[in-house]
Amino acid sequence: MEEFKLMQITSCEIQNSKYIQIYLTEEEFDKKETKDIIHKYKKKKNSVAIFVTGKENYPEILEKIVAKQVELNKSES
Repeated sequence: MEEFKLMQITSCEIQNSKYIQIYLTEEEFDKKETKDIIHKYKKKKNSVAIFVTGKENYPEILEKIVAKQVELNKSES
């Protein structure tokens, strides 16, 4: 049975600097797969921000992430 993944990764570029935001649960943060992803972004010299939340708050936080990304995409257009 495959586990449902909640981790979301967003990115943006400001003045030639790339910023990566990773939103995930504590359980996901502890996985080797996640640590490999974080290492990959850091190796590419990206600025990485990690936001850890509990599963019960995740849908609410995800909704805010999506709304903010839509807002940023509109302002770039």
